[in-house]
Amino acid sequence: MTDDRDANPGWSLTLYVSGASPRSAEAIDTVRRICDDEPAGRVELRIVDVGEQPALATGDDIVAVPTLVKRGPPPVRRLVGNLADADRVRAGLDLGTAATGQSPPAGKAGRP
Repeated sequence: MTDDRDANPGWSLTLYVSGASPRSAEAIDTVRRICDDEPAGRVELRIVDVGEQPALATGDDIVAVPTLVKRGPPPVRRLVGNLADADRVRAGLDLGTAATGQSPPAGKAGRP
């Protein structure tokens, strides 16, 4: 028997925020809701406060917050700015929809 996680690799996400600003708090809430919709162990989420860890933001070329970076599965995607709409965040990162887990149709995901 194979492990589903081997056949379907998880996501690696990093969310860059600025302290407890309203936009950052909203982004954290949205991204955590997206992660909670997935089976346990499928999502690795790292939240980085650029005020506390500026070297990480510099190393990842972060110039604005909030910024969500999806490193895996490929391709790498970045969303910058308003991350309040979970469906748009999922589509922008090509993570599929919450209900079906399917990727959006070509041309519907938008450009990060």
